[in-house]
Amino acid sequence: MGKRVDSGTRELDLSPYVGRWVVIIRGRVAGVGLTEEQARLAAKRNRPKDEPSEVLFVTPEEATFSNG
Repeated sequence: MGKRVDSGTRELDLSPYVGRWVVIIRGRVAGVGLTEEQARLAAKRNRPKDEPSEVLFVTPEEATFSNG
């Protein structure tokens, strides 16, 4: 099973992003990259006015992630 993020109202399936850094903004994947900096830059480009709520590295072993 892939990694899932509980975004408050729904879960996000992060299994497509295994081995990558992911930035979550407002319960959605806003940026993805091979490095944390790449993911943050992608998120800033996609959502320039918003700040990340979570920045995480998706590993195959992780099944769930609590947003709180």
